[in-house]
Amino acid sequence: MMAVTDAVAGMLRAAGVGDVFCIAPSALLSEQPVVVRWAGFSRESRQDGEERGTASVEMLVVREKDAEARDAAFACEAAVRSSGRSEWNVAGSGVRILGIDTDAPTFRERDSSGRSVWAFTARLTVAREI
Repeated sequence: MMAVTDAVAGMLRAAGVGDVFCIAPSALLSEQPVVVRWAGFSRESRQDGEERGTASVEMLVVREKDAEARDAAFACEAAVRSSGRSEWNVAGSGVRILGIDTDAPTFRERDSSGRSVWAFTARLTVAREI
């Protein structure tokens, strides 16, 4: 369901967030990345030609200072939560985003470079062609 992670990354970029990646980059490439990664799909119903369920996408926000990571994570969460879903439905992708819900960001860890990592999960209600 790369269409879903790509859509969420697009939501962040459209909101002006820089250094958004779908694969965690080296610290040499980006010192302050926002990483969007797939967290799974849970089917809730199946109908002719499609299934509906929840696609989970996790965002990791990395910054040198904890307060900067926290603030950036809350800004990213607000951008995803308030994004219009229909504009991210790409024809031919096989997935339609029907709704978006997010968790509040929380501190995750200090990474191996000593940077602060805050994270949150977006759960998108989707219809997937089968």
